[in-house]
Amino acid sequence: MSYGLYDNHRRYRRRVWARVGKAVLWLTLLGGVAGFSYLVGVEQLKSREGSIQEELANMIAAKDKAERRAQQLQQIAQTQEIRANELDIRLQREVPSGELAKLNELVARKLAEGVNPERMAFVIEQTSNPRSCGRPETKRFVLPTPIYKGSNTQVAFADGTIIVTGEGVPARNEGGSPEAWYDPTKPVKVSFTDAAGKVEEVNGVLPLTHNLITTDKEVRLTVGAGARSFVEVTGEVCRFP
Repeated sequence: MSYGLYDNHRRYRRRVWARVGKAVLWLTLLGGVAGFSYLVGVEQLKSREGSIQEELANMIAAKDKAERRAQQLQQIAQTQEIRANELDIRLQREVPSGELAKLNELVARKLAEGVNPERMAFVIEQTSNPRSCGRPETKRFVLPTPIYKGSNTQVAFADGTIIVTGEGVPARNEGGSPEAWYDPTKPVKVSFTDAAGKVEEVNGVLPLTHNLITTDKEVRLTVGAGARSFVEVTGEVCRFP
C-alpha cells in the first residue's frame, strides 16, 4: 500500500513539474516575442525619426532658399523702381509737355521753314510778359459762423465781379460755451464767387491765398485774420493775359 502512495505522489510531482516547464516555455516564448517586437519597434522609431529629421532639414533648406529668393526679388523690385523713377524724371526733364511741347513744335516748324536760329533766339530772349496791376486794396468783413449770420459778411473786388465770403468755427469762452465770433486758430472756409456764379472754396488756417482768372483780369487775393470777428482781404487786380 505504501508503494502505491509513493507512485501517486511521484506522478503528481511530475505533472506539476511538467506544467511548470510548459509555463516557463510559454513565458520564454512570450518574452522572446516581446523582445523581438520591442527591437522591431525601436528600429521603426529610429527609422521614422531619421525620416522626420531629413524631412525637417529639407523644409528648413527650402525655407532658407525661399527667403533668399524673396530678398533677391525685393532687391530687384527696388532696383527697378529706382530705375523707373529715374526714367520718369529724365522723361519729364528731356521730353517737353503742355505749353512747352507746343512751343517746341513751333520752333521746330520755324527752323524747318528756314528761320535763322539766332534771330529766333533773340526774339525769345527779348520776349517778356509785363504785369499791369492796380494798387492792392484791403477790405474786411465779419466772417460768419453757425451762430452769427448777420450783415457785413462779404466783400467785392474787381468792380464787383469777385465776391468773397466764408465761414469759421465759433470761438469758446472760458466755460467752454461757443461765442458768436470765429476762432482764428481753427481752419476756416473762404468762398470766391465770380461774375458767372462759379464758386471756388479754399479751406485752412489763416492766412490763405487764392488767384482767380476772369476774361481780362487776374485777381490775386490774400485773406488774413483781423480784429475780433473780422478777416482782412487784400486784393490785387491785374490785366490778363
